[in-house]
Amino acid sequence: MSVVRRALRRIELPENERGDRWSNEDIRPVPLERQTWGPLQFVELWFLINLNMSTYQTGSSLLASGMTYWQAIIVILIGNVLASTFAVLNSVSGAQSHIGFPIVCRSVWGMWGAYFPILNRILTSVTWYGVQAVIGGKMIYICLRSIWMDLDTRIPNTLPVGIGITTAQFVGYVLFNLLCCIFIWFRPQQLRPYFHGASVVVGITLFCLLGWAVGTSKGYGSVFDAKTTISSSELGWQMSAGVMSVIGSIASGILNQNDFTRFAKRPSHVTYTQAGSFMITSSLNAIIGVIVTAATQKQYGNGTALWDPSTLFMAMQDQNGSRGRAAAFFLGVVFILSQLSINVVGNVLAGGLDVASVFPKYINLRRGAYVLAAASVLPNPWQQMSSGGTFLAVLSAYAVFLGPMIGLLCVHFYIIQSRRFHIPDLYVGSKKSLYWYYYGTNWRTVVAWVCAVVPSMPGFVHSVNPSLKVAKGATRIFSLSFVFGFVVAALIAYLLHWAFPYQYPDTSIIEGEEEHASSESDQVDAVIEETKNK
Repeated sequence: MSVVRRALRRIELPENERGDRWSNEDIRPVPLERQTWGPLQFVELWFLINLNMSTYQTGSSLLASGMTYWQAIIVILIGNVLASTFAVLNSVSGAQSHIGFPIVCRSVWGMWGAYFPILNRILTSVTWYGVQAVIGGKMIYICLRSIWMDLDTRIPNTLPVGIGITTAQFVGYVLFNLLCCIFIWFRPQQLRPYFHGASVVVGITLFCLLGWAVGTSKGYGSVFDAKTTISSSELGWQMSAGVMSVIGSIASGILNQNDFTRFAKRPSHVTYTQAGSFMITSSLNAIIGVIVTAATQKQYGNGTALWDPSTLFMAMQDQNGSRGRAAAFFLGVVFILSQLSINVVGNVLAGGLDVASVFPKYINLRRGAYVLAAASVLPNPWQQMSSGGTFLAVLSAYAVFLGPMIGLLCVHFYIIQSRRFHIPDLYVGSKKSLYWYYYGTNWRTVVAWVCAVVPSMPGFVHSVNPSLKVAKGATRIFSLSFVFGFVVAALIAYLLHWAFPYQYPDTSIIEGEEEHASSESDQVDAVIEETKNK
């Protein structure tokens, strides 16, 4: 045990960053001088997050699931209206209180209970980071293949067929992860000029890709005139499942919106700005994916919808000679930039904050980000990209677990807690804390989450393993998983708090009370110092 204690002392954070079990520098309330994000920053945030290949593939993979182009577009628009609404709803608490997702969770789940949603968020960060890294790795593979067209001969495939990746593509995956590790070292504010410049370049490139696909198309194949392969009785439910996939693709980002909005100057800056920029960027990118897939189906796919852009770029290299190789190389470089943006900002840095909240004495944001990056290989993320249907199933899976968590955060903030926090008590890990509840856990929240998740589980299991037969009603509930979970969790939590009331504090954090927010931060520091002295 002495060896373990010595090892732990060696990895303790420096004194100026260290806190205690419940706090460190990265998870304390944002001080007044760092509350600098205005409307423009939140518009830029969603341009940065949504202009990436996974959003593109969300739209194009809907075609691969059997929908027509207009059905896919309807699904995209409805899904993004709902997703942007949920994102805004879950943003205001962070903008008002200037605390991040892990700390807000303590007010909902209790001081110990909050570890459950935090660990869930860490798991989704690990999984989603891996998926995005596979896409980024395939873009590096495209660049290398533009230089050496015999790359697959030089690096022969030794991996099983059908797992979604070859040995040469795995090399690209490793190289992309090395790039991410370099970017993780820098503080987010140091990377801001790069990421915002990259989002502009990626946006322009997407429209260039759209113009090229439409302008050089030799017909749209069967995409624009095809009839759906889904029966009329199942079409509505299939489209509902598609909507859940669209929401699921960004559900992890919606859940931890407070990690970004805590830097806001005013709560009003996170509402209309995010609603508009989210809807525009996500919808346009996904619709571009649909149109490009349609326009290239006949010329490059021989009638098959190329929902994976790396497959399309390979076909360009094979059919268009040196021009195709040059175009594919340029597209690969641009989309490497986009994947770095979403993976570093949206996954490892945001998830790193969650890891820091679990081990605040030893792990800060940077260390947590490296932990997530290292763990991302464990879920075999390339298998989740093996087909359009598998990709949609992965996206839907997030909705089952995260929808109820977001519902709980929203109902607590707006109704149960009446938009009030007593922030110093969110850093006190004892019965003295107003958020200690019952042995450190709010049992009402636990019951509400379980009741919201259980009905969707049979359909979720069936989506993972279709050979397991379940009742038709179970698949129907799964087709509504995010919205169903959000509503049920929020309703049950409200009813339980009404039946078994809990006295919340009267201290209010409201728009414009900047001096109050600053004094709350000072109180947190005082609480931490008192704990150390004890």
